Amino acid sequence: MTTPGELVVSGQTTISDRRPRTERHTNMERVEQYLSRKKKAAKGDEADLYQRFEQLYSKKLWYELANEVKKVVYAPPLGLDLKEFYDSFISDFEHRINLLQLAEITIPIANYIFAKDRDGALAFLEKMGRTVKKDVQAKIRVDVGQIKLRLDNKDKNERCVDIDTVRALIESTRKEIDEKVHGVQSVHVAFYKVSSVYYKEIGDYASYYREALRYLGVEDLTTLTTEEKHVHAVLLGFAALLGENIYNLGELLAHPILHALENTAEVWIKHVLDAFNEGNIDKFNTYEREWSEWDDLKRRKSGLMNKMRLLALMELALQRTSKNRQLTFSEVAKACQVEPDKVEHLVMRALSKKLIRGSIDQVNGEVLISWVQPRVLNEDQLRGVANRIVEWTKDVSGMEDLVAANARDILTKA
Repeated sequence: MTTPGELVVSGQTTISDRRPRTERHTNMERVEQYLSRKKKAAKGDEADLYQRFEQLYSKKLWYELANEVKKVVYAPPLGLDLKEFYDSFISDFEHRINLLQLAEITIPIANYIFAKDRDGALAFLEKMGRTVKKDVQAKIRVDVGQIKLRLDNKDKNERCVDIDTVRALIESTRKEIDEKVHGVQSVHVAFYKVSSVYYKEIGDYASYYREALRYLGVEDLTTLTTEEKHVHAVLLGFAALLGENIYNLGELLAHPILHALENTAEVWIKHVLDAFNEGNIDKFNTYEREWSEWDDLKRRKSGLMNKMRLLALMELALQRTSKNRQLTFSEVAKACQVEPDKVEHLVMRALSKKLIRGSIDQVNGEVLISWVQPRVLNEDQLRGVANRIVEWTKDVSGMEDLVAANARDILTKA
């Protein structure tokens, strides 16, 4: 149900037009003059475009006109002043189109203004936020556009000058989405994209990893260029390696975004991620020449090795059957490549991070592991689990046969 003064176009709420009749007539003339002038100055397909605008505008086909305008603002003809395009054309019928579509249209216009007038671009989006506030998703889309511009607003040292404002906007917008937007919508794509950029900006690898995976989970990867896919793959790979408490790499390894690393100089990232997921320290060391060329990884070599050893411990336990997870200190030391006197500390770290559950027998120098944190497994790891299931099935069958064979004696004695 619409409120008094609202219009409905194609089932969508729009803004009411309360302008005096004479003002509307004057604005129509202004629009027609603008389109006529642009058509005369243009050639070929561009001239046809403005003629198409004239036809749709005169016939008041607002839905079709909005679709055509959206295409233009996202891929404008060379030399088109998007601010003038908005002021002289879009502003006249913005109250007649779907608010979310209007929000989408204003984003590239704000980006265009930002290149010349940063404060003007932010003021423009603030105004549009008030214009579309009746539609939750439209308002969120405008807020996300403002977050992006504030992230792009950097000082001479390439640091974001509005980082505190961005943080507050991220938190409030996330709350708005969680509470008011149901299902996966276009605003999720835009929000997860800018929020991942924010976490990258502040150097929070773990949060970037989670948010970037959310973004790629709702984004249509076919819309990304080869370069964009490559950048996402590299950044996610680094975040997985450097992110605190990121031990489950299977989701990333199964994601098609990593295909972008194939046949590139950074393909080693995929191999190193495989090494981490397998808990394979020797394989990780094989690629030290490649990853040590990157300062972020080289500076954190000690942290990478600590993480690698924890994953090696998890893998060692995972390879054992549930009945055979009593590991000696020497077995752990060999698999995790630590000194025997460091084994206890390593196991305690794994326990504190809830990567495993179990106990330490200091007297006998043994570790009993009763549980390993679930994670996405690769094909080899899955084959190992399958083999253990086969062994377990044989044990159960053997026990069943034993009970059947001795049932008479058991019942007689009873």
